[in-house]
Amino acid sequence: MASMDADRGSDDTRRQAPVTDQHRELANQAMQEFEKGHYNQCTNTMSRLGDARATDVKVVLNRSVALFYQSNSKAIDEFRHNIQTVFNMARISPDLSEKSNLDDADYAVVYYNKAVLLYHEKQHRAALSILEKLFRYVEPIVRKFGPVSDEGLAQKVMLLLTELYLTVHQPYDALNMVQNIEKFLTGKSQNSQDKDKNESNNAAAQEALRAKLTLYKVRCNLMAKQLINKKEFKTLSGNSHPVNFAKAYHMYLRGNAKKASKMLGNPPSVQLSPSSGECLALMYTNNQALLNMALRRPSLAVCQLRDALHYNEKNSRDTVPNDKAKPPLPLSYVSQHYILLHNLGVLQLHSKQPAAAFECFVECVQVYHRNPRLWLRLAECCIMHHKEVGCRSRAAFRSNDGDREHRHKLEVVQDSIGSGFHHKLVLGQGTLSDKKSTPSSGVFPNLNLGFASFCLQNARSLLPTDPQDVEPPAQDEQSEFSPPLADPVLVSAEPCNPLRETEVANLRCSILAASAYVALCENEHYKALTFSVDLLRQPNLSPAQRYLGHMYKGEALVALDRIADGVDELNPENVTDVSTTLPEASTEQEKDQEGLAETREAIVPWSPSSVGVARALMQYNLAVAYSMRTEYGRALKALTESSERIGIPYPVQMFYLKLYLDLKQGNKKGAISLINEHFGYNSRT
Repeated sequence: MASMDADRGSDDTRRQAPVTDQHRELANQAMQEFEKGHYNQCTNTMSRLGDARATDVKVVLNRSVALFYQSNSKAIDEFRHNIQTVFNMARISPDLSEKSNLDDADYAVVYYNKAVLLYHEKQHRAALSILEKLFRYVEPIVRKFGPVSDEGLAQKVMLLLTELYLTVHQPYDALNMVQNIEKFLTGKSQNSQDKDKNESNNAAAQEALRAKLTLYKVRCNLMAKQLINKKEFKTLSGNSHPVNFAKAYHMYLRGNAKKASKMLGNPPSVQLSPSSGECLALMYTNNQALLNMALRRPSLAVCQLRDALHYNEKNSRDTVPNDKAKPPLPLSYVSQHYILLHNLGVLQLHSKQPAAAFECFVECVQVYHRNPRLWLRLAECCIMHHKEVGCRSRAAFRSNDGDREHRHKLEVVQDSIGSGFHHKLVLGQGTLSDKKSTPSSGVFPNLNLGFASFCLQNARSLLPTDPQDVEPPAQDEQSEFSPPLADPVLVSAEPCNPLRETEVANLRCSILAASAYVALCENEHYKALTFSVDLLRQPNLSPAQRYLGHMYKGEALVALDRIADGVDELNPENVTDVSTTLPEASTEQEKDQEGLAETREAIVPWSPSSVGVARALMQYNLAVAYSMRTEYGRALKALTESSERIGIPYPVQMFYLKLYLDLKQGNKKGAISLINEHFGYNSRT
């Protein structure tokens, strides 16, 4: 909360009377009343002091803080106005652009109070900008003035900086700040031993602060997904909910969701913390929902997350029951609506509910528009809906076998005309008869592939430069210049934790694979070829993604009439693995990250799940390529081998291709036999 300090007067003695003993007595009295929580008496005392020293910046600031506390932290607009008045009186910049302004510690308190106000108003970047500049001058201020109050200010600045770094997902900066606090406390304890060795209360406070710093370290390591250092995790003590949440998250990252669920403990009461505005019940329910999703309980997870949204709405209503009510500053911005909505969208997407997930993501992307993974999620909703439209069976949709549905089989023979010798059958136009010849527009949010293409374009633009496009420095430059090791670069993905380098590489592969698929569906074959080539040169490809890359590249080449190249790309013998397991760690940093959640078995099983079926699907595409090159014999052989591996029921595309090949080769009996066997029509031989 805002900071108040004993009055020492201002350095600008040319415009105000000197500080008298009576003024100092009033200032000390006001400070004592403030520390006891007697804010009414403190305000009256500060008003008397303000009448005598109306132009003293410190007096005006302390009186503003006292009035703010007297209003139960509800007079936010008045406090903001008073802080601006202090800036005007002191002739200092509100954004700390003038370095000379910090020659007086009084001004540092003003900036700290403004940062606290911005922090509670969720303007974290603005507060961080002020405190980062202020931190450069905190240590000189302490050395210059020396009293405990300034040491307390320095400690408050560093603690708030740590919290802000974690809030904006900068764990390495937060960890560096924790180390600064520990050095500060070490020096402070050494100095206090000579002054007073009997301060038991101070020792207890120091112990509580060190426990808080330990929790900060754990949070930093969890956010950065640095699990190799287990020392901080073992030193976590207590059974509070924040400690339990940290332990459960650590176990979740290790892949043991069942144990993590037990570590969360019992559900807390649905109450807001008056100091932080946090609702532990909301956090608990959200965490349980995500763990249940990891344990493959999607329906329960979605219900729990909707309960969390209900808690959030209830807290918002209780905090501001009507338009005239003014909640305290810590309770003014308690809503976690967009974070919960994002999580709900992820759960619904994994539960194969693309339309519901799309509505959540469309609302979230207006807030978190710099998150490349969120744009990918929107595209995945559109792709899933595109597949869902062709599947009436829920089981077929879930197993990626929509083309095996009986209704598609019935569309192969659409009609029967005539009788006897003139009996004719009318064949369907194929599964892609309704496919658009030109790409669809996707500027406006809609569940179609055009909007998916737009989302994927945004996702690609938000990714950092591909390391494959960066030329490595020359050997001479590498030997001459050896820069010091820096913290790993993290990519923001709010509201989630930032992405590490390996996670960015994996995300790039997923975006390129989805881009190639959408481009093929939209008949943009040059784009599909470009995306698939870019996908195949990525070093972190999983076997399943490599399989898709070759498949999409081969299809694009065949569509571009580069059939010879397409045939080489569609060689089934090159398919040796279709698992979703990521390649083994190659660098020391990647090895430190082993055992994280992404190495677990996928929540949604991938299809095709076996190498045999994957080769059969590749062989079908190879048969299509042969038929386009008029090599009907080789095409029929490849199709026969493919159908034997895939098994019954056959995908409907195989019936179309078999009929096409039989008719092209003049095998009328073979075509009639296929129709009689699979479609129940008795045709003349």
